[in-house]
Amino acid sequence: AINPFNSYARQTEYIMNHYAKKCSRFIEDECLPNEVRISSAGKPRDLAKKVVKVMKNFPKDGVVISASGGHVTKAVTTVELVKRSCELQQIHQETMLKVEDMWEPDMQGLDTLKVVRRIPAISITLREPAPQQTT
Repeated sequence: AINPFNSYARQTEYIMNHYAKKCSRFIEDECLPNEVRISSAGKPRDLAKKVVKVMKNFPKDGVVISASGGHVTKAVTTVELVKRSCELQQIHQETMLKVEDMWEPDMQGLDTLKVVRRIPAISITLREPAPQQTT
């Protein structure tokens, strides 16, 4: 007879076949008024236009471009497009976001699972460079 639990991966796969993902939620802060969040919607060129528009509304604070997971490269591309059109100061910060997944069992007798996973994220602040002081 073949033992279905001959490896940890197969055991985990067998157990997770009895669960369905109920919901996922980010554990994060509120969106700032001068923040542009990058998602799967939109092309970098169109997002760059949106960033310039937000920057005109917040000239002192600048604009914050944030993205997570697979959208980090799109955020960097958008920032490079904006920087190509005007001279700006860039400050970036890499972080890890927490995502909480809830899994409901398909069979009776199993517990609900709460899984917290971490995904990479980036936050890039663009602002006008400070004026140089001459002495």
